[in-house]
Amino acid sequence: MAMGSLRAQQTVQRLKADIMAGRWPVNGKIPTEGELAEELGVGRSTIREAVRSLAYLGMLEPSPGRGTFVRSLGPVRGVLADFAAEHSWVDVLHIRRMLEIQAAELAVLRATDEALDRVQEAHEAELAGDGAPGRFHAVVIDIGENLVLAELYNGLSAALRRAMDDGTSIEDAGAVRLAKSVQASLDEHAALIAALRTRNLLAAVSLAAEHACHDLVRPAE
Repeated sequence: MAMGSLRAQQTVQRLKADIMAGRWPVNGKIPTEGELAEELGVGRSTIREAVRSLAYLGMLEPSPGRGTFVRSLGPVRGVLADFAAEHSWVDVLHIRRMLEIQAAELAVLRATDEALDRVQEAHEAELAGDGAPGRFHAVVIDIGENLVLAELYNGLSAALRRAMDDGTSIEDAGAVRLAKSVQASLDEHAALIAALRTRNLLAAVSLAAEHACHDLVRPAE
């Protein structure tokens, strides 16, 4: 085995251990390529190779121009993303909608005021153009404190982001795309926060259902 490959494997194991230990929070940004290369004593190409490996597992997600974000503390999400990619994107979007409705309900019933502050912070990051892709929804899911729902949702979301980036899927031709303007989505996020703040279960569930039904669609829709 080439030394570069061995170093990459060792780097993968080191980064994987750091992620699983919670060194960086889910949806948080890891250090830059240069910073990690200096810390671990390897070249930048080794860091890139390790990040690609962990991205394939669904643990990391590079976002061009923004950095690389932690998406899962374990590889389960990557398996779910691969599974979802083998099925109809219409079916995946339907399941995503169901999960978002349940997440809104759980957020109303379980989330503390401090947890709702995290949702507000994610929204403000969106407004500033500094939010990780999908971070707002991931935080709403997270504050409901249902780990199974969170893994299911984030696995599906990873598959959908791949479809949006690649423009193709295994079963369906064509890409998943945003159906609304960015501003319209931001306005809906603000409305959902208001419903969560007032513990308005009916409004929160209705807003989540409407938003999920129309924010991502297939091109023909």
